[in-house]
Amino acid sequence: MKQILLVLASVFLLTSCNFTEEITFNPDGSGEFIMRYDMSEIMKTMDEMGGAKKDDTKEKVKLDSVMYFKDMLVEKADSIAKLPVEEQEKLKSLESIIIKMKIDEEEGLFDMGFGSTFTSLEELPEALEKIDEAKKLNSESNSQFGQLGESAVAKASEDVFEYIDFTYDGKTFSRFVKKDFELATEDIETLDAEINEMGDSKEVFEAMSYTLVYHFPKEIESVTNKNAVISADKKSVSLKMNFIEMIKSPEAMTLDVELKD
Repeated sequence: MKQILLVLASVFLLTSCNFTEEITFNPDGSGEFIMRYDMSEIMKTMDEMGGAKKDDTKEKVKLDSVMYFKDMLVEKADSIAKLPVEEQEKLKSLESIIIKMKIDEEEGLFDMGFGSTFTSLEELPEALEKIDEAKKLNSESNSQFGQLGESAVAKASEDVFEYIDFTYDGKTFSRFVKKDFELATEDIETLDAEINEMGDSKEVFEAMSYTLVYHFPKEIESVTNKNAVISADKKSVSLKMNFIEMIKSPEAMTLDVELKD
């Protein structure tokens, strides 16, 4: 269990990666929310920093899996039963979390996703809280990861859903900035200062992206955001933006999607 928590911590607190916010809707309004972290560039950088000679005879790792936290809880039931009741309850609250992993060393792919299913979009805030609770639990298990989470860039990536909201009635889907949201000038100044202190490494952060991908059970009639791209089958829409620019101008990633009857 500790190894699992450490893996979760490393993903939630790493900042030099590309993010994808993905929601898949079923005909009855239920669906799945996944926050994906593409760390392919990180893996490449770590290999380069290692400086090790490439071993072509070594078998390359290739993995495409979906893990359910509730299954892990069953597998580790005996160990969990020995924990204090409060810790057991914390772990129990995470049973709906889904972990998706795609690793292909040959192709240089390292993509991990964390999320939850929901019966209606109204449950999404609760699902996000559970993912955040998992992140907090991970930070507690390793002080170094907790310190990484204090960075301005890390906090910016975690705070996206504090000012973004969604609605969906089966006909219209909307992603919008909450009415009471105000962009704090000091937060942006802190973020800019931290990035500038990176020196040459700041290019890594400046290259970070944030992508929206939404899948619907019906064909899309129209999308309000001019930068959004509708898929060939007309059942998905995507929108990509520079991560730092998105943090500074969250309204640029708002949209309304109208579905056909």
